[in-house]
Amino acid sequence: MCWQPGLDPRAVAGLASRRTYPLRSSFRPTYNMAVNMVGTVGRERARVLLEQSFAQYQSDRSVVGLARSIAASRARAEQEWAGASCDRGDAEEYFRLRGRISQLEADAARERRADRRAEAIDALQGLRAGDIVDIPGKRHRAWAVVVDPGVGGGGGPTPTVLTADRQVKRLSPADFPAPPTVAGRVKIPKHFDLRSAASRRNLAAALASRLQHGPLEVADAPDVADAEAMATIAQLRAQVRAHPVHGCPDREAHARYAEAALRLERDTETAQHQADRRTNTIAVRFDRICSVLESLGYLSPDGGARVTEHGRMLARIYSELDLVTAEAVRDGVFADLTAPQLAAVLSSLVYEARGDRRNPARMPDRRSEDAQIRLRGIWRQVSLSERDHRLPSHGEPDIGFAEAIHAWASGAELFDVLMLSGLTAGDFVRWARQVVDAAGQLADAAGPGPLRTTCRELIFHVRRGVVDAAPLED
Repeated sequence: MCWQPGLDPRAVAGLASRRTYPLRSSFRPTYNMAVNMVGTVGRERARVLLEQSFAQYQSDRSVVGLARSIAASRARAEQEWAGASCDRGDAEEYFRLRGRISQLEADAARERRADRRAEAIDALQGLRAGDIVDIPGKRHRAWAVVVDPGVGGGGGPTPTVLTADRQVKRLSPADFPAPPTVAGRVKIPKHFDLRSAASRRNLAAALASRLQHGPLEVADAPDVADAEAMATIAQLRAQVRAHPVHGCPDREAHARYAEAALRLERDTETAQHQADRRTNTIAVRFDRICSVLESLGYLSPDGGARVTEHGRMLARIYSELDLVTAEAVRDGVFADLTAPQLAAVLSSLVYEARGDRRNPARMPDRRSEDAQIRLRGIWRQVSLSERDHRLPSHGEPDIGFAEAIHAWASGAELFDVLMLSGLTAGDFVRWARQVVDAAGQLADAAGPGPLRTTCRELIFHVRRGVVDAAPLED
């Protein structure tokens, strides 16, 4: 509480000592809110604000932390880029070229390793007992003879080999950075027993004899990379060498700042992906709402960055079915209706039935019924668009109050209207004032013309008697 003259300290103490209740946000992005935020601060800024909102904090606290971390990392990256600036040219462009080359080279090396592993597995699966293969070592190549190909296992081939110095080894694809090559063969005795020292000695002697007859030459596996990737790398290197920053004597000092900036940008991108994967975020719902608005022409087609003329009209409509109301205005559903008929149709956009009705719900006349049919069709189309963008649909327009508000706007007495609707006087007044509020919004949204005139006439006829005397509700 803020201090003000006459503030009673005992009242403050009484409030502080009372029981506290959990504070839960009821905030949910709406179509009206989306166009207003985009029109005020822009779509990107609106998304950032929503990610840091109290509703988002309760929905997923970690996303709030991620959003703050992303914002801080972006600010630090900008500072690092400022430190990397060079008076010879665009340093950011230059170091991004270098960073792209490093990334392409890393991707190419990763693909080569994956290809070589696949080739090694294929080569190992083709080995037979007696094949002489080379085993890569840290210092020099070692030769061994395959005793058991080991192809039957489920985890890939694991051949058992005997080296020239009588060592028995079980190998796997991880031991071969390049595919092994069969350089020759020796005959495995028919009754060879790997557990027998004599058998191992005799086979090792046969392998050594084979090696003494002449060197076994195995060509290294060619370092083959994707031709398109190599061509791209060569082109980028040429651009780097031709860049004016390349000749700067302080180039590597600038590079330290640039590398830090690029690292921060990579971390930011990773954090952004983590935030985007959380489908229960307020910001994700906002994105989906903007997608619906963009598809219907309320936001510009260039990513929804601007509010269109139709979007400015929607920005003046506040209700659960705000988008349906705006679409009805665009489709001319409310045109040529009298004030009582307009009240009947508008009531279906604000009224929510509670309990059983005394009489079956229906529209008061043919013209309002036709308008209501068109309105229901618009609601179905909006619901389909929401389904396509994975948004929950809003409730169907309810005509339960249509006859009552039509009669009241036509001059009927309160007793007759309550008998017709089955509502209490308090409920009738509350829903009547909801219709008046909807008509006022519609008048502002429609702009000068016959519809605004009809809306003001509706307000004049409904705000009489007990409805005009009732206090405004929150």
